[in-house]
Amino acid sequence: MIKQRLKSVCQVLALGLIAPASALILTLAPAWSLDSGWADTEGGSMRLVIDPAPRDDGTIAGYLDIALDPGWKTYWRDPGSAGIPPMLDFSQSQGIAFEKMDYPAPVRVDDGYAIWAGYTRPVQLPLTFRPTASAGGRIHALAFIGICDKICVPFQAELAVELPESLTTQDPVKPDVDQAFARLPEAAGADFGIDAASLDLSLNQLTVSAKLPAFRPSGVTAELFVAGPQGFAFSPPKLISEHEGVAEWTVSVEPPSGTDAASVDVALDLVVTLGQRAMEQTVSVGGAAEK
Repeated sequence: MIKQRLKSVCQVLALGLIAPASALILTLAPAWSLDSGWADTEGGSMRLVIDPAPRDDGTIAGYLDIALDPGWKTYWRDPGSAGIPPMLDFSQSQGIAFEKMDYPAPVRVDDGYAIWAGYTRPVQLPLTFRPTASAGGRIHALAFIGICDKICVPFQAELAVELPESLTTQDPVKPDVDQAFARLPEAAGADFGIDAASLDLSLNQLTVSAKLPAFRPSGVTAELFVAGPQGFAFSPPKLISEHEGVAEWTVSVEPPSGTDAASVDVALDLVVTLGQRAMEQTVSVGGAAEK
């Protein structure tokens, strides 16, 4: 799937819709390290950082480290109508299987041409792997991201980390990996979470309400970010009310062509930000209008 998306992106680049192919820098990072080394392009760099010590559940953790020069930005998992979400292909890895990539809470970016979800500062995207061999292995990533200033630059790199056969000392990058996971949005709780969500594909509209914390910074408005299945497109949410600690948004939705509203069941990842706090919750919504 990732290779197909990369092929599609390359076709877009060939048409000159994002940036010239000459803007692309491909770097093969050094191996035999818990840090792949930095791959560089105009406006930023990225590397792979891995903690090889298995966690309590047997997984191995790390992160994709994206450094941005001042004024440059990159995209969230579902940036909206504009932008390319980060794409990672770990199919060439040995002795280890990729499980998931998580995302810190994004911000809303208005670049004068489009409004999208992303990051305006350096960001670490946490990664989770599961070993498939008794010891050692090699994590090999083909990473593709987009970074933007006045133009958007497609950035592709090969990043590799060799996992040791045995661990003799405490891994020096473990605190950094732990901090990357600690910066993820909190889980929904009694004081901060999704109250209700409904999808009406007859109106192409998603409605979401969320309970907000009793204590919140003065003058700070809650923001909603929506990520859904491939093929669904979500416009920037519109805050329509905030009353007695509950915020409500409407979101215009474009479903994939041929979607059957009567039978669709859509899993959405919803992130609500409020100042320094952020909450993420997965909800399931149907596409038929309520009767």
